[in-house]
Amino acid sequence: MKNARYYKILFLVAGLWNLGAAIPCWLGGVFMPEVTFGLFGMPTPSSLFPFHAMFWFIMTFGIGYIIVSRDIYKNHGIIVIGIFGKILFFIDCIITLILKEANIIVVLTGVVDLIFVILFIEFLLTSKKVTVT
Repeated sequence: MKNARYYKILFLVAGLWNLGAAIPCWLGGVFMPEVTFGLFGMPTPSSLFPFHAMFWFIMTFGIGYIIVSRDIYKNHGIIVIGIFGKILFFIDCIITLILKEANIIVVLTGVVDLIFVILFIEFLLTSKKVTVT
């Protein structure tokens, strides 16, 4: 059985992952869109609004995971919403690769999110058994 410290670190890392991925991508999209989109094998779209909004949502989820990390016995709704968001993001990454609209880097970010999904589900299934340390 894992202890509370492990899960606090898990959600802190998940939050930092979201913030660490979204902030540079958002800034890159604002200041160097051609370079940023080129890194992911994507053409620069005519409207950047959907991408800016997506990165703000990713940052918001990151803040939510950090909130969960502060008290893992509360805010399980954030975890459930995060699971759905990360699954949908992974599916979108796969579709984007299949359609040749992006490169493997995009899929790798989705794989990391899928790993977090598995760990989040494991937490929810065992959260009543978590020991305090």
